[in-house]
Amino acid sequence: MTTASLRRALEVDSDPESADTRVSAPSKRPKHAKETGDMLDLFHTLGLPMTAALTKSYTFFSTLPEASDDGYVLGVDEAGRGPVMGPMVYATCFCRESYYSELSSMGFADSKQLTEDQRDKLFVALQGDQVKANSGWSIRCISPQDISQCMLRRTKYNLNSLAHDATIQLIRDTIDRGITLRSVFIDTVGPPHTYQKRLQELFPSISITVAKKADSLYPIVSAASICAKVTRDAHLSNWVFAESPLQTRLSRQYGSGYPSDPNTVRWLKQSVDHVFGFPGIIRFSWSTCAKLLEDSAAKIVWQDDEDAPTNSKLLSSSFFGIKQEAVRPRSKLFNRRRPIVLAATL
Repeated sequence: MTTASLRRALEVDSDPESADTRVSAPSKRPKHAKETGDMLDLFHTLGLPMTAALTKSYTFFSTLPEASDDGYVLGVDEAGRGPVMGPMVYATCFCRESYYSELSSMGFADSKQLTEDQRDKLFVALQGDQVKANSGWSIRCISPQDISQCMLRRTKYNLNSLAHDATIQLIRDTIDRGITLRSVFIDTVGPPHTYQKRLQELFPSISITVAKKADSLYPIVSAASICAKVTRDAHLSNWVFAESPLQTRLSRQYGSGYPSDPNTVRWLKQSVDHVFGFPGIIRFSWSTCAKLLEDSAAKIVWQDDEDAPTNSKLLSSSFFGIKQEAVRPRSKLFNRRRPIVLAATL
């Protein structure tokens, strides 16, 4: 598909009111960006942040259909749950109930069963005038740093919880934008019955269906799957390293991104730094990364603060009923007042 034909199919009306306020369209591409074809032009036109370092999660909404009393059907699916690198993207696609049969006839299927070219063409089709007049889509793009921070904190916030909350947020955001949802179909995370019961309690006026392989059963979920997969792939192929010296130093031949992929493991081994470990594209919480850091990176020993009060009870431990032996002294690192130079600025 040529750039000219893409633009004719797209005919995007730029409407900043329709997008999440945390997302703004970049004014130009970075110098490192290659001419990767029409898809990058499309994302640039839509206003998704493909040309900036993805250090924080964001939410994006497409332009919305004109307001009406029509009920809508919505599907939810994800891309990037298992890989060791890049974002996890949750997506919705929603359309008028009266338009669902036509949308279903466009050829949407599980994104994993389609070629990259087929996925791209279907995603472009969603931006056409007639389709936009009857449907919309949204994404919640969760950065690898946020995934790692959630999973490595003391009270773990696991992938299932992250996925559930992303789904709930997208449904609520859609309703808040004036879309009257009648039916929602979701590809399950965890046991379908438990997940469906929880969602039905949160949204009692909406018919909720949670199923395994929903992206193969319901075209609206398949369309959401396309939005999620194409967005994640675009982020990876045009990745902007927050660690600026790595921008031209590291290859973007990551393989599939899954820990079982030899090409991905090879890239990880070639990219690990002896002191700073992996760049921000990597999810540090994955066991594959932890093992490579243990084998290839410098060992770090955290010494306890000798001056910490070990014999006196802390007010907080007394108030919250924490046993004294469970309160660990602070590391010396937190008592030093030396400036810290981030790896990204070196």
